[in-house]
Amino acid sequence: MVSQTCNHCGATVAADEQFCPNCGTFIDPMAPAPPPVPGNVISVSSDGNYEEFSLDTEPPAEGDTEGAAPPPPRKTVHCPSCNAINPASNRHCQECGARLSQGPLPTAPRPAVQATAGVRAALAISGLLFVVVVVALIFNFFSGDGTAAETTLGSTTTTQPTIIEPAVIDILDVECSPEGLGSFSCADLVSGSNAEYQVSWEELEAEEGNIIIKMIFRQPMIVTRIDWTNITDPVRFRQNYRARGLTIDAQGSLTQVPHELEDTPGIQIVNYAAVNANWIEITVQSAYQAEVVDGNVFRELAIDEITIWGRPANPTSDG
Repeated sequence: MVSQTCNHCGATVAADEQFCPNCGTFIDPMAPAPPPVPGNVISVSSDGNYEEFSLDTEPPAEGDTEGAAPPPPRKTVHCPSCNAINPASNRHCQECGARLSQGPLPTAPRPAVQATAGVRAALAISGLLFVVVVVALIFNFFSGDGTAAETTLGSTTTTQPTIIEPAVIDILDVECSPEGLGSFSCADLVSGSNAEYQVSWEELEAEEGNIIIKMIFRQPMIVTRIDWTNITDPVRFRQNYRARGLTIDAQGSLTQVPHELEDTPGIQIVNYAAVNANWIEITVQSAYQAEVVDGNVFRELAIDEITIWGRPANPTSDG
């Protein structure tokens, strides 16, 4: 049987096959046969394999098979579409043209992740900051005598001032007008003893005068209070005049502060505040009347002690 030639790939196709076993192209049986091969060689094929022989020699006899080795068995495959038997060398079915074997299809490489402009900018800024930090650390290392500079980020250290509690202020000097009667002098107001400061109040009142007491500090002070101490003996306390109406002034104060004492023996606290004061001045303007007790009464006004409380205005000052 005469074989055909595939018009698509040029492969030799048996005359009874409708599809090219090499590329699967449909073979049109109505197409004109290819021109004969010049010469005296004839190709005979029934399954795609052809045999050549010359007209000058006689073909072998049909029954003359003695001594010839039997042909090896041919490997075949079944078409997955029409179940036709095909030689194993065919890539397409010679009956229906379907592909006989499906090898693994090539896969396209996974596309690379495309970074957006914002991501690229953030990466660039991060890299720049990293370089700046590294350069700064290197600079600090070499500029600090071989020792890396210690840097604290996100925190600050503050020095808290030491708060000094108020205490009794040391009086440098005390001045009184009038000075005092005999041994009952002005210095007794800050002596810390039972000694008293006394003046003749009846004479001073007749002259419409006042008692002025000025206490000078060793350094500028913040005054917080005044402790006024009358005679503690209740009998003697009532037999003498007792201070009543006061006005208090200090260095830097804008106005004098009035205060009225209670008519009680012993200590009573006078609330008063002054800032950065070198002195404080107390004026006694009025007094409680002396009383007759146990048949005695005195003309003097008596004060036992005056204590000023506060703290230094400038703690670093040594006075």
